[in-house]
Amino acid sequence: MKTTKALPFNYRRSIAIASLALLALFSGLARARAAVISGTTSSTVLWLSIPSAAPAAGNYTMVNHDKTFLPPLLVVPAGSTVRFPNEDPFYHSIYSDSPLDPFDIGYYDTGPGKVVRFAKAAIVNVRCHIHVYMHATIVVVDGPFAESVNGRYRLQGIPSGTYVLHAWDALHGERAQSIRIPSADANLTINL
Repeated sequence: MKTTKALPFNYRRSIAIASLALLALFSGLARARAAVISGTTSSTVLWLSIPSAAPAAGNYTMVNHDKTFLPPLLVVPAGSTVRFPNEDPFYHSIYSDSPLDPFDIGYYDTGPGKVVRFAKAAIVNVRCHIHVYMHATIVVVDGPFAESVNGRYRLQGIPSGTYVLHAWDALHGERAQSIRIPSADANLTINL
């Protein structure tokens, strides 16, 4: 009968550290092999519906100041909250009748404001019952997104698969089209 000797503790530890280093290396390679979509567009915001690759939900703010919303456009991941503080010396009554994420936070005075959670991807038009000319847009995304700069955009870190690409701007509203990412190292150009 052949007996085996127990490996010294330091040797086992060295093997564990080497294994973790290899795992980190391969994880980094997997991330590096994600597709990129870029192009030109007249849209302001673009996003892919990929809930598994969506940014983490967070807490955001849209301020009522001088009878306007600041910022007038806010992009948030689904599940995020938005606080509506009132910096004006009078009441506001903020609401949205957008079909997927409607809300009405009622009348409120100067102060920290009220908070609304946006659970679903949607275009949310925000208004005030009292000041009917006040308007802002919250774009709630369910995947990686980009805001176009000078008509150019870039979405990166996209896994292979078939997805819906959404584009939104104030003039045209929301448009959507199905796209296929053939491989993890694809580099697609889509001009909208």
